[in-house]
Amino acid sequence: MQCSITTLAIECGLATESEAGKLSITRATRALKFLSELGLITYQTEYDPTIGCNIPTDITFTPALFDSLDISEEAVASARRSRVEWENRLRKKQGMDALGMDELIARAWRFVRERFRSYQAELKSHGMKRARARRDAGRTRQDIVTLVKRQLTREIAEGRFRGSLEAVKREIDRRVKERMIMSRNNNYTRLATASP
Repeated sequence: MQCSITTLAIECGLATESEAGKLSITRATRALKFLSELGLITYQTEYDPTIGCNIPTDITFTPALFDSLDISEEAVASARRSRVEWENRLRKKQGMDALGMDELIARAWRFVRERFRSYQAELKSHGMKRARARRDAGRTRQDIVTLVKRQLTREIAEGRFRGSLEAVKREIDRRVKERMIMSRNNNYTRLATASP
């Protein structure tokens, strides 16, 4: 099952919110660590330095948890087999080969981690744009045009931007427009720029 600890904390009533509106999931993480110490689950966190935060946590239920809930091993194995059969039926409909349980689990984890990394990279990029917009608030349009041209010249010299003269002009116009909108609207949380 794929579920974030934040969602889990909210659903279980373990999330708290400060007066400033910050969400805290400390109670949930403490509860998960305690369940791990009891041997009812495995709880592994992993820090990813490239995105600067923890990637999705691997929480696995142990046989001790199912025993304490009076769920037989046969019922657990049956539920897992049923899920694998369902996944493989979907794969066959799409014209793909059936996979074993371990491979399906590995693919699901890869998908979750890749999506999380791309989402966090997008958030980081947007945060940098918001910070730039705060700095741009006092600048004139001509100042922003000059900064964008300097930035694009650097990217062209480093080989990070390729294109014709027309492509460069379009990119300058796009970046100037984006920076002007973000800096003038005092709205630093918008993910997309307004269309003309």
